[in-house]
Amino acid sequence: MGMGFGMTESVLFVCEQNICRSPLMAAAFEGALRAGGALGADEAEWVVGSAGTQASARRSPCSYTVEIEPDASAHLSHRLDEDDVEAAGLVITASLAERSGVARLSARSRTRTFTLREALMLGEPPVVATSLAEYAAALDSRRGTLELSGRRTLPWGRAERHPLDVVDVHLLRPGIHRKGLKAADADARLLAARLRRDLSPRS
Repeated sequence: MGMGFGMTESVLFVCEQNICRSPLMAAAFEGALRAGGALGADEAEWVVGSAGTQASARRSPCSYTVEIEPDASAHLSHRLDEDDVEAAGLVITASLAERSGVARLSARSRTRTFTLREALMLGEPPVVATSLAEYAAALDSRRGTLELSGRRTLPWGRAERHPLDVVDVHLLRPGIHRKGLKAADADARLLAARLRRDLSPRS
């Protein structure tokens, strides 16, 4: 997504199969950035992508992802590799499992890799940053400060959810699937809003 010129800022969303959660989060995040007009940070060129830690190549997104985020309709799944991770200034995963998978590919990516909900929690109160690298560093400096409630049994009684995870609802009932994806969609849009709030051009 082009939003200016000069430096490039890259955000990568990661889930397991790259057909449901991560393409939806990427489309929601990108749409929210684009709707708000040019973003500060030196009028950077913004690149938003997604990948899956266990993805098969070139699978279409699930129908509910496209229903909620039509801009995801052209997406084809891609398996995460080290180059993807190294190119990203900020890596946002659906869950702690994928966060660990990213770290296994690139140990030095740990300081810029967060689950979506973790990034939102760490990003409040506001961060002061002039680049995505500074933003990620500020979030990383706040690790260990979160007060998390324990795991919660999911409403359908099949699993437990860690408070930092966006649960994989792909194979669950349609109503649960939609509800889970809509929550992830809203969270990804909130992350875009946080970046709009907190990133400012260099003076």
